[in-house]
Amino acid sequence: MIKLIINGACGQMGRTIIRLAKSMPEEYLVIAGVDPCGIEESEGVPVAKTIDEVPQDADVVIDFSRPSSLPQVLSCCQRRGLSLVLGTTGLAEADKRLLERMSATVPIFHSGNMSLGVNLQIELLKSAAAALGAAYEPEITEKHHHLKVDSPSGTALMLADAINSQFPIEREYVYGRHTKDKRRTANEIGIHSIRGGTVVGEHCVEFFGQDEVIGIFHKAYSKQVFATGALRAAKYMIGKLPGLYNMHDIVTEKEVLSHIYTQDDQAIISLSSLARGQGALSSIFGAIAAENVFVDMISVTSPGGGFSDISFSLPRNQLATALNALKGLRQRFPGMDVHAMDNITKLTVEGPGMAIRHGVASELFAVLCEADVSIELVTTSETKIALCIKNSDVSNALMVITKQFSI
Repeated sequence: MIKLIINGACGQMGRTIIRLAKSMPEEYLVIAGVDPCGIEESEGVPVAKTIDEVPQDADVVIDFSRPSSLPQVLSCCQRRGLSLVLGTTGLAEADKRLLERMSATVPIFHSGNMSLGVNLQIELLKSAAAALGAAYEPEITEKHHHLKVDSPSGTALMLADAINSQFPIEREYVYGRHTKDKRRTANEIGIHSIRGGTVVGEHCVEFFGQDEVIGIFHKAYSKQVFATGALRAAKYMIGKLPGLYNMHDIVTEKEVLSHIYTQDDQAIISLSSLARGQGALSSIFGAIAAENVFVDMISVTSPGGGFSDISFSLPRNQLATALNALKGLRQRFPGMDVHAMDNITKLTVEGPGMAIRHGVASELFAVLCEADVSIELVTTSETKIALCIKNSDVSNALMVITKQFSI
């Protein structure tokens, strides 16, 4: 059972989180609330005026309050060894810098929006901005109830940041245009706020192009979606080391390896005993490119003694052409040793969870070793591992990988 302290317990979000936690007594126990309003209880939970007055026995603080309470909350979490789930919006730059500093000693989960749908919207916006480019002009409109204090919403800024991350030159955020007497420039992301009634939260992002508009829209019908996300974050933070975490981490946590695919009819060429500093890389790949050979994976190592080893993969039907091209380099690199393998399959595994989980490559290599799968060549990125293995090992490799990582 996860023991919670709710900061901002008398607000709308605080009450919603308490009610939802009470509906799952086997998973959560709210031991206390915190709110300076002077009310002694919220949804049947005792409320203290400051977080230092609440009982010591807790696991996670969930904070949906005001930025002014952040220093005290962080200090309490540091002293007591608590994790913090922070949903408070309207943070200033100084608050964000404080979060970064304190994350060295406190596990902090911070998101301007706890909704899974909004975080999916963020990923869609990144793809849209990258695909549409500078020819489309992004504008964001957000709507909230008349009690919301900060403007623009934290979510609107998250959406703007997601779009901005896809442009080579950072764009300017323009908050409304009532004070401007000039045309919209290409270097803008417009952000507009509407307040009224009981609107829980709506965020519409539109990309305006020539004769068309592309829109990506999210609407929350109740605060329940945010409370669900906050409790999910609290569960996620149990046992976490100090650091900054967000909704993307939750979304990708179980997707350590989510896809696996193979490419048959590959080959590998390995070159060894190449003298370093003689333009070997440019000469070798220049000669191969001149013969219209497509190279895929490349590995370069320098074992010592002034020599380098180079390995690369290519389509098997281009192996002979590549080897013939390399013959012309033997005079320039007389000690070059050439070895080729033509019974190769490229096996690729990928998943967004690799970016936040340590030891995935080690785990992958271990299961392949136990299955006697020989790895001939490896390249990696933040979310992908590509391997060249023998054709005869493919079935065995697929079986052990899918079993180990539940793909």
